[in-house]
Amino acid sequence: MRLLGAASVVALACGAAPVYAQSEAAGADEGSTEEIVVTGFRASLQDALNAKRESNLIIESVTAEDIGKFPDQNVAESLQRLPGIQIDRENGQGSKVRIRGLEQNVTLLNGELFVSGLEVYKVGEGNYNRNDSLEGVPSELIGGIEVYKSPNASLLEGGLGGIVNLKTRNPLDLQDGLTVAGNVKMSKGSEIGGWEPAGAAVVGYNFNDRLGVIASFSYEKTNNHVNVLGGDNRGNWAFDEGRRDTATVPTNYYAPEYRYITDRDQYRRRWGASLGINFRPTDELEVSAQYFHSDLKIDTREASVKFPFGQGESQGLVGDYNINDDGILLEGTVRAQSAEAISFVDVSNIKSDNLQFNVDWDNATNFRASVTATYSSSKMDREVANNDVRYTAYGVRGPGTSGPQPGFTPNSEAPPTFDFTYRNGDFPSFGIADGSPQDLFNNPAYGFFKSHWAFGDRSDIKGNSIRADFAYDVDDSDTNTITLSAGFRYGQRTVDFTSGRYLADYSGKGELDATAIPEDERVDGYSYNWTPYGYFQDGAIGYKICDLPEVNKPAAFAGCTRFGNSPALITPYATFVSNPERVETITNFAGGGHVEGDTVMVADRSQMTNALEWIQSLYPDTPFSFFADPLQTYRVKEETKSGYVMADLGGLDDPYHVNVGLRVVNTRLAVDQNQPEGVDPSYWGTDNWNGVLRDFTTNRVIRSYTDFLPSANAVFDVSDGSKIRFSAARVVARQPLVSLGQGFATQFTRDPADDLFKFTNGSRGNAELEPFRAYQFDLGFEHYFGNQGLLSAGLFWKEVDSFIVNETIAVFVNDQAGGRLGPVSQPANGSGGRVKGFELAAQYAFDFGLGFTANYTFSDTTTDFSTDFTDHLPLPGVSKHSANGQVYFEKYGFAARASYSWRSKQYLGNFGFSDGSVTRTLGIYQKPYGQLDGQISYKLTDNFEVFAEAINITKADTSVYLQFPDLPFRYESGSRRIYGGVKFSF
Repeated sequence: MRLLGAASVVALACGAAPVYAQSEAAGADEGSTEEIVVTGFRASLQDALNAKRESNLIIESVTAEDIGKFPDQNVAESLQRLPGIQIDRENGQGSKVRIRGLEQNVTLLNGELFVSGLEVYKVGEGNYNRNDSLEGVPSELIGGIEVYKSPNASLLEGGLGGIVNLKTRNPLDLQDGLTVAGNVKMSKGSEIGGWEPAGAAVVGYNFNDRLGVIASFSYEKTNNHVNVLGGDNRGNWAFDEGRRDTATVPTNYYAPEYRYITDRDQYRRRWGASLGINFRPTDELEVSAQYFHSDLKIDTREASVKFPFGQGESQGLVGDYNINDDGILLEGTVRAQSAEAISFVDVSNIKSDNLQFNVDWDNATNFRASVTATYSSSKMDREVANNDVRYTAYGVRGPGTSGPQPGFTPNSEAPPTFDFTYRNGDFPSFGIADGSPQDLFNNPAYGFFKSHWAFGDRSDIKGNSIRADFAYDVDDSDTNTITLSAGFRYGQRTVDFTSGRYLADYSGKGELDATAIPEDERVDGYSYNWTPYGYFQDGAIGYKICDLPEVNKPAAFAGCTRFGNSPALITPYATFVSNPERVETITNFAGGGHVEGDTVMVADRSQMTNALEWIQSLYPDTPFSFFADPLQTYRVKEETKSGYVMADLGGLDDPYHVNVGLRVVNTRLAVDQNQPEGVDPSYWGTDNWNGVLRDFTTNRVIRSYTDFLPSANAVFDVSDGSKIRFSAARVVARQPLVSLGQGFATQFTRDPADDLFKFTNGSRGNAELEPFRAYQFDLGFEHYFGNQGLLSAGLFWKEVDSFIVNETIAVFVNDQAGGRLGPVSQPANGSGGRVKGFELAAQYAFDFGLGFTANYTFSDTTTDFSTDFTDHLPLPGVSKHSANGQVYFEKYGFAARASYSWRSKQYLGNFGFSDGSVTRTLGIYQKPYGQLDGQISYKLTDNFEVFAEAINITKADTSVYLQFPDLPFRYESGSRRIYGGVKFSF
């Protein structure tokens, strides 16, 4: 029996990989018969260094020891310290991997199809689209990771920047008998109370190298708190004509529709399991099966105080102000018609399953073959609850529920308006001006539960593939070897994505279905396109019946107006005084110093974690049901047929290796995209902003295209310790799924000046998008010396045919006020661009226990993207400079490591808004970001090791600005996470 520490099992090979040239296969054979026990971080770096040195491609790798013994929460975190690798973060978690700055990469499991469940999803109150996150993949389940920066013809296509290959553990690489590993730990996030548990276990048994079984389990709960500047999802900004204070403020300035100051808590629960079985009935044949499961729950709870500036609820600047030469408001006082806060609770459950079967044949002379079949599936269920509370006076319909009503103000003690002060900064501060109640946000007498709404997303992803690979050694000697390889693959992936809203059925309250009014009773010029359902449960909204022509109104509603003397429809009403049990008081709001008084009373977020139950409990007499929104619901089916031929020249004793090949891929896309039917479609709901589209058509776009992907790789040993590498290839990366399938989604905001909901901004997809395609070239030099010594330099160059860009155009959309032009974002194939740069890396391990690794990447990109201020912008998301470094010490059972990752400013995309008759386009930029992580451990005995880890030790913040560094757009405070625990080995 053998028991090891959880992360110190072995640098284990992947169990399902295509057959390659003899030199690669021979190396794999040696690894499968020789036990390699990794007992420290130094040894794991040696394994990764050996893999890099012996590979015929340009790769980086992380072994199991790296993953398990560094402060990493998921696979993305595990990769951040490799040369040329950057990661995006969301709420302190590593989410997306960028290779040389590019996000268009493909993630594989054992060289094949992998589904994480986060291929397409949304986050936040602004419903931001996200894709291809790895945060749901527990690193404890992975035996190793390879990052291919240069492909050969046998590797699966799909990476513009590169390929990330996750490798599960192979039980036949374990020593004979039983192997058990485990750890138990606790973690805590900064600025939030409570320690949460985590643990992992690996159990394997090797039956004399003929049959092996291995199972891995992991569990982790985390809590996290961040403070956020938001409101960037609101597109109704103003600068000149669009401002409401142009008569009193002659100086133009950028006025957001809203600024949100947000206090955000997030709770995560993630568990995973994997099972691997390998059977070797003969020396030539090996059969294996791998199962990989992950389950992630993310519970995000936000409270945001909203400050209006440019349009809608704002009346503009009053009194003194300070606006700089760039049109940025540095200080000033704004008069607002509303003071509001939103409680937002987003609960997502993501589950994924990946199953692989593999058969390998090797006659130990000159022929090898493998057949691999995979099946993958995932489901994502997201439920979101929202509640606006009002601190200024708010008029609602009623108080009666029948006949004409005068309307009233439930929070009548609240002021009609308020003045707030603004002080600019990365994370601005807001005060309450003299003359307005200083306790506005925490006096129960002012609070009214104004509006409630709930929505959700669903995704269902399924994929399968089968492939066969063959290799034949024309000459099986160890010199001047020639190996010919070929293979084919069929793959299929289907993504069904649904967004929808929970709608209230008002028919029981007497609301009419206008679509049921007979044609001969209709009045010309009126749109009978609504039904008795509603999305926004807001007391200001009266009966839609009141909008009907008088000849169509029931007698009880004669003469009524919807936002005037309508009877109360959406009841009951609730204030902070009448329903104190619904109130949550947050002290030290958003970290303190950003909202007057630092104490804010909001709707209790803990009551909102089940969206449907919550909103149904508030309106027990009104039934709610989920209605899919056709414009945000789509289906994409992708079928690929591919084949390749490849030749390798050079044997184990040759000072060179040359690989050339051609991969041919035929892709068939079927995209189901929904569009409104006719010029006046009907809605499930009283309005287009208050429901979902009922009358729609599904436009199925079927496309087929073929890509020819040649590749060449060469490596030359110029001396015993030095290598020169060259690579050239044609690569292709798939289009983002949401960009292909999304229909025309629109946003509306209520204008208090006339009580009408008006179009503010929208977005839509493009089923005709072409994929990313590029030619790439690499040239590298590596010098290996001494004890784990490496000095390397590499040049890379990519010529991209066409980037997919988000362009903002002005589109006219009907609304309650008769319609208006507004900014609509849509993807398009832009012009090509260039990505070029270089990488430098160094590492060494000294005899006395100290060691280091360091790398730097320069990535220069140019495109034809432009704003009103700048032409030829870089590729979004690419930092020109990035660097990583780590220093470690291991001696006498004591180990310590520190790692720092840094990336420079990055351009994120464009932001456009309609400013009167002008559409303005500004660039979005993220400021430089650096993060320090660390770990210390001590081996008490041969059986026990204690450790502590810290992530983001300095609590580095993320800051995003709009065009000018002084114009804040988004901000997220840094959060530190601490782990402490025990690893055991008996």
